[in-house]
Amino acid sequence: MNGEADAVSGQNSPEERLEILEDEGVVTIDDEDVVTLTMEFESTRGIYHDSYADVEEAEYHKAVSDVFGIDPGDAGERLDDLGVTREQFIALLALNSHVDGEYPLIERAHMAMMITGLAPPSPVPGSVAELDDDSYGTFLDEHDRVAVTVWKRFCAPCRKMKEELDGTLAAFPDDVAVAGVDGESTPGFCRTFGVEAAPSVLLFEDGELVETLRGYQRPETIESVCAEVYDDR
Repeated sequence: MNGEADAVSGQNSPEERLEILEDEGVVTIDDEDVVTLTMEFESTRGIYHDSYADVEEAEYHKAVSDVFGIDPGDAGERLDDLGVTREQFIALLALNSHVDGEYPLIERAHMAMMITGLAPPSPVPGSVAELDDDSYGTFLDEHDRVAVTVWKRFCAPCRKMKEELDGTLAAFPDDVAVAGVDGESTPGFCRTFGVEAAPSVLLFEDGELVETLRGYQRPETIESVCAEVYDDR
């Protein structure tokens, strides 16, 4: 997807490819021309990341051979020659699944290389206040009771909780301030409160951690635990 691709380069310019990616719902471009991957595409990419990021070389090379029509035994050498990373190949698989338009493989390969370096959207749902290592302390100081959920990208249990987000948010008592953190961008928060898994729901009172729920949690479970943690305090 690099030097060899240029020899049979697609006809679109980088600007035209970016426009295609925006039209296909792969990226968004804000008023300051900042390009970000969409949540919808990130969800698709996450599925392929789960499938191929850590598979054995033989299985990975078989997938490459299927996409590019080459012998599996030659896949490793071809990947090395072209400088293609797994993340770029995963992005290509996600594009193949996500886009509706008909684009030559070489064009999709160029697009995959473009988007691999883009910042993905935060895994924290947009309807939830997002905290970082600089802001969580103030948030805890400003609210008597706080629930913070740790989210991560490429996290199947996180995706499942997001599907039930309305129910999850409704499970927290009205006097509990709800927030979220990106578990990959808040090492200070995770280290301070011993976060070892995502998702994790951390319940605080008066700035102190009083309960941690690790892994996927049903709204009913969150409601029950909140009742136990907060009702008698």
